[in-house]
Amino acid sequence: MAWPVATSGTYASNALLAEFQARADNMTPLMEEILQQPEALSCVRKYYASPGAIPMSIRKKLGISRETLVVFTGMGSSLHAAYPAQAWLTAMGYRAIVWEAAELLHHHLNVLSPDTLLVVVSQSGETVEITRLIEVLPKKINVVAVTNVENSHLARKGKLLLPMMAGVQAAVSTKTYTCAVAVLMYLAFAIAGEANRPLSQALMHAVDAQEDILERRDDVMLPTLEFFNHPPYVALLSRGADMASAFQGSLMLKEVARLAAEPITAAQFRHGPIEIVNPSHCYIIFARHTLPGAAAPRTRKPATLLLKLADDIRSHKGRVLLISDRTVDDVTNMRLIHVDPIRLGLGTLVDIVLIQLLAHDYALRAGFEPGKFWIAEGVTRRE
Repeated sequence: MAWPVATSGTYASNALLAEFQARADNMTPLMEEILQQPEALSCVRKYYASPGAIPMSIRKKLGISRETLVVFTGMGSSLHAAYPAQAWLTAMGYRAIVWEAAELLHHHLNVLSPDTLLVVVSQSGETVEITRLIEVLPKKINVVAVTNVENSHLARKGKLLLPMMAGVQAAVSTKTYTCAVAVLMYLAFAIAGEANRPLSQALMHAVDAQEDILERRDDVMLPTLEFFNHPPYVALLSRGADMASAFQGSLMLKEVARLAAEPITAAQFRHGPIEIVNPSHCYIIFARHTLPGAAAPRTRKPATLLLKLADDIRSHKGRVLLISDRTVDDVTNMRLIHVDPIRLGLGTLVDIVLIQLLAHDYALRAGFEPGKFWIAEGVTRRE
């Protein structure tokens, strides 16, 4: 049975609240894994903050210098998890890019050279594009393997293995995503030769923020679901490191809620796609004030640009779900979820939990099991 859907923008009716509670009491495998994320992230923090988790000799062992091109590659959530680490490295003056593994394998392999550090990310370590990429790499390419399965094909082939330590993941990617974000950031600090204490502190704050959201998830999700309604199209917009949330959030809404969701940079959205703004759509904007590193000279803060985009969308009757650590005075046609500031561009560790909850509860409302694949596979083995 489908939920009754309110459209007035007020809090849910008593009937909606009662039905939500009845469904929420039935714990799903996906919800169990969503709730495990603070503990999993704490385990990653404890392990990688320990001396020797990433050898201090890594720069020498992997031939890392300012001239090294760091290429993060993977598929799906494993790829999206790399954006904060990439943003932090480039802010520190290192060359770093994020490249889809399939495109790298079939179209751009010749870009890789001896001065490339290839960071390959895969939850299973057995994804078809990853296994094939590993087999055709030039021998002089140094590979860092980031995986949740320590006896996988990827793990055996890497010159350095960094475990995600997320535990068993039965549903779609939740804790493997957040753990991968953290592991990749620890790697980024090691590449730059920086002490990781600021990172460990930021992760501690992220864990606290995750726990706070999960403890009050019903209070947060009821008005959010009512505002979200049943959109035929969802756009997820941001800039920089927070594009991780846009990409991963879009994947969650497709995999879990079966919604037509599109991740797009806020700048690209202004270059034409803004023409599709419609009251029936929902525009999710991640607007965080904190940056991964020093801002470029004369660069406007991304949050300012994103809040202006939110205003422009609303001026054309679009509905905006704003996830931000900034305050907003006018919330007309907007649902604002205020989040805690998280340093180093790691806001996705908190923001994605909100999208996970939204996708999960929307799926329950639609009457199907959240996080269960009907067409895709947990480990993709066919190109």
